[in-house]
Amino acid sequence: MTRAPRHRGGGRGYALVAAVASIAVFAAMALAMLTATRAAVVTGIAEVGQARAAAAADAGIALALSGLASGDPSDRWPIDGRTRTLDFAGARLVVRVEDERGKVPLNLLDPNMATRLLEAFGLKGEALNVAHDSLLDWLDADDEKRPYGAEDAFYAPLGYRPRNGAMASVGELRRVRGFDRALVARMTPVLTVNFGRGNFEPSHATPQAIEIMMGDDGSTELLDRKRELAGQRTAIDLTPTAELIAHPLMITSAATMPDGARAVRRQVVELTGAAVRPYVVRSYD
Repeated sequence: MTRAPRHRGGGRGYALVAAVASIAVFAAMALAMLTATRAAVVTGIAEVGQARAAAAADAGIALALSGLASGDPSDRWPIDGRTRTLDFAGARLVVRVEDERGKVPLNLLDPNMATRLLEAFGLKGEALNVAHDSLLDWLDADDEKRPYGAEDAFYAPLGYRPRNGAMASVGELRRVRGFDRALVARMTPVLTVNFGRGNFEPSHATPQAIEIMMGDDGSTELLDRKRELAGQRTAIDLTPTAELIAHPLMITSAATMPDGARAVRRQVVELTGAAVRPYVVRSYD
């Protein structure tokens, strides 16, 4: 009986399958590397765009400082929060300067101002009492708890102690009993910890800040400011540059690039009047 001849190509077939499988593996690895490279390129482009936006926002801060130091009142930048929109190196800048003395000084609140502050943001009843007493307990130097307040016994399980002194930032308010992130975010625009030792400036304040700081005594200032903001009176800032020396000012600069990259810079500065060091930075964000 004659046996059928064996097909010697069988081994080559297995080798071919193995080779194809190997090619597939290497192709998958190459695709993964290519994908990672492309992602890195995209990330790099995004980082470059973000860096350009940040540089443009810093330029907005510098432009504001130059405008504040102008010797011509007609060229001087206002300090009551009015915005300026500028084009700079392809970026759209929105810059404003706010007088920190036109805000509510968080570290200088008395009980009545604290009540008006919390009522202005919708707190009432027990929620108001808890936030009110806890805020004053956080700020005062003693360890005696107010009726609705909080001292060490409340904060110890949270891993920290009350400040018993001036807050370092408005954001610190989130650590105080009765305050949450959403409430603090709503309150932040009218609050400051950089008030300094001067007087409250209603002509540079928001109506809400005037009501909190002055109560019924601020009715005239409140009406004037509302008219000004409504365009019924022209807001003219004739404050001499010399009077801005050692005056805390918040500069906010938001830059948007053509590709959508965006950056925001905030500085609290004080003008010095000196040629060598014309300003000092009190805080930077």
